[in-house]
Amino acid sequence: MGTAPAYAEDPWRPPPHVRPQTADARTLVADATARSPAVRAMLDRLEGSDVIVYIRHRMFVGSELQGWIGMLSAVAGRRYLVIELACGRSWADQIGTLGHELHHAIEIAGEPSIVDAQSLAAYYERIGERTGGLAPSRTYETAGARRTGLQVRREALMKPARVDDEHDKK
Repeated sequence: MGTAPAYAEDPWRPPPHVRPQTADARTLVADATARSPAVRAMLDRLEGSDVIVYIRHRMFVGSELQGWIGMLSAVAGRRYLVIELACGRSWADQIGTLGHELHHAIEIAGEPSIVDAQSLAAYYERIGERTGGLAPSRTYETAGARRTGLQVRREALMKPARVDDEHDKK
């Protein structure tokens, strides 16, 4: 009886650091990645970090809020964040908001002292501008995230999605 031949397999790779949680979120991230060099650069930076980012949509009842980022936990050398994007917004608004919130993820990835909601709030108290809310629900903003959101929106509106070779099949 012979033995089966051995085949070289691709080495196991960890899951990506940015994890859209729904079909809508996956489509949005794919479209933003195809259209925006800024989004591609942020995703590359996050892949090299200790941050894992979950992305999902949610209803923000009675709010003009477009999205937000929050700290879920820090476990075994990884920090877990969630980006929630407002449902019912235009495609361009969602893409811009995704870019804005990914910028915040980059800010957090660059600050290893952020390990929980309190250290996240303290960080933005130092570097950001308070935009509303009362403790413990204060909200903050940074000029960098604002600029990045506008840049991503502009890139997405100006550039058509990349076309795969499969699209050209007859």
